[in-house]
Amino acid sequence: MTEIKFWRKPVVVLIGSAKYIVRNAHEAAWLLADKWPVMSGRSFMRALRACAASLEGKCSEAYARLALIAAARKAQLHVEAS
Repeated sequence: MTEIKFWRKPVVVLIGSAKYIVRNAHEAAWLLADKWPVMSGRSFMRALRACAASLEGKCSEAYARLALIAAARKAQLHVEAS
């Protein structure tokens, strides 16, 4: 596993009344695996795989971040990402 790198801009995801501030692929993977309301579908699986690949140094942090944002939008969650 490579060193965890923080994103320049965090992604804020609202799940129910809980607000999660996601700052890197490690936190994104945890959110997807532990708190995500819909643990199925193409966007969810793509985001989970992207986070794992990013943590293994096989894809960029930026790709993992974009995959998380896409999965949140597909799950109809409120997401703030600049």
